[in-house]
Amino acid sequence: MVGFFNQSKAFDDKTAKNFMGLYEVKQGVLAHDRGWFGKNREGFGPDYNFELMFNSPNFLKKIWSPKPILGLTQTSTGGSSLYYGGITWQGQISKNWFWSGTTGIAYTNGIKKLPTGAVPGGDQCPNYKKFCAASDPDKKIQFGSKWLHRGAVEIGWNFYGNDTISLMFSHVSHGSMLSDKNHGMDEFGIRYGYRF
Repeated sequence: MVGFFNQSKAFDDKTAKNFMGLYEVKQGVLAHDRGWFGKNREGFGPDYNFELMFNSPNFLKKIWSPKPILGLTQTSTGGSSLYYGGITWQGQISKNWFWSGTTGIAYTNGIKKLPTGAVPGGDQCPNYKKFCAASDPDKKIQFGSKWLHRGAVEIGWNFYGNDTISLMFSHVSHGSMLSDKNHGMDEFGIRYGYRF
């Protein structure tokens, strides 16, 4: 019994909460290219999401102490995946319920823009066989840029003190600032998190 209480107390220890600077580790399953702000072009997935959230550094106190994040969303269908970073603000709705909002930058392995004469989902290099892969049938979103803005909102429930379950919606695009192509991509799903 003594050992059990000593282990429980460790979660209240400041050094335990700062293990490797991590605040929370999250993973979940998302619907791919949900299409709420546009067409669904690459199917609904599912996609695997993994995210690391770090404790807020002191220099971010002036903007209400957001927490830095690094994450990825890996598609299971061969479509466009994302690798991202940013900052997340969190707040309490009640004792156990919380919300979060994220802004940041994402890199996609998807298509910037199809060459003239190329067909989405078919031959994407009709005039450049020597320099380009013949086709990439699963990638149909024309992002206009490999680098995109990523925004996300989340609502969740904290249970057992360290565990969280949440619903998350995210959107990536460049707002038509970098190209005439700006299909963007939406994702929605459920995530489990563990707070240190």
